[in-house]
Amino acid sequence: MFKKLLEAHPREALQQLCGARVDGGTVVVDGPTEQPRQRSLQLDKVFVVRRGEGVPADIYHVEVQVKRTEDFQERMVSYWASLALRYRRAEHRIHQVVLWPLGGGYPGRFRRDRAQLDYRSVNVPDDLEPGVLLAGPLAPLALWSQKPPVDVVERVVDRIAAIPTLEEQLVLVELGMLAGGSLAAQVLEALRRRGMNNVLEQSEVGREILAKGREQGRQEGRQKERVDIMRSLLRAKYGEFDDLDELAWRLAGRDSDSVIARIVAGATLEELRA
Repeated sequence: MFKKLLEAHPREALQQLCGARVDGGTVVVDGPTEQPRQRSLQLDKVFVVRRGEGVPADIYHVEVQVKRTEDFQERMVSYWASLALRYRRAEHRIHQVVLWPLGGGYPGRFRRDRAQLDYRSVNVPDDLEPGVLLAGPLAPLALWSQKPPVDVVERVVDRIAAIPTLEEQLVLVELGMLAGGSLAAQVLEALRRRGMNNVLEQSEVGREILAKGREQGRQEGRQKERVDIMRSLLRAKYGEFDDLDELAWRLAGRDSDSVIARIVAGATLEELRA
């Protein structure tokens, strides 16, 4: 989802996530992510930023990493080397940025022997300003912020609703759902209030949540039906009594067939309550 977001909004991503200066005359194109002769070396995302003929290009390599691994920093060195082999002119500048969606990333500096590598390390919950994110198409990332504004969900949904294409809306909806917990539930409810079920039903996470909701509704309907049957049977057998509704709910939640058999066999209310 992060890579799809970068592809859909490269300029905003480069500016807000990579600290790049991208003006109106700048051309941003996708760079190679699979390096020749090194098929196992797959970079998450590469952008080539050109500012005119004869002007050195800026190469932005963006890596998305959920958690630390022992070999991650060495992999960053190998990624840099692969890009340096492809863009061999020293004037070309290679910038590496690592996004840590859940935070807790490496500080962005690797040292070993006489080699050193510095890269930009962005802990999404801590390092990104939610107000800036909410002003543009990267708004769902504000849901991960440690200190989001109180109206963050409504502002994220405002941004999703303002996106002109369904494909881009789906990317933002998926990201919103990935926030997890109560925030994801609030985003879901806000989208429903906006009448955007058509978008939800076409997103993978949205389909799962809606399917669970429908199944839960069916289960609740079946449970209510069992309770109504149990209530009618208790009333017919014992007449009206104070805890009729409470007892019907309790007994309907158990093995209904055996309970009904006990009632028909003449069990007392005291025995059923026990």
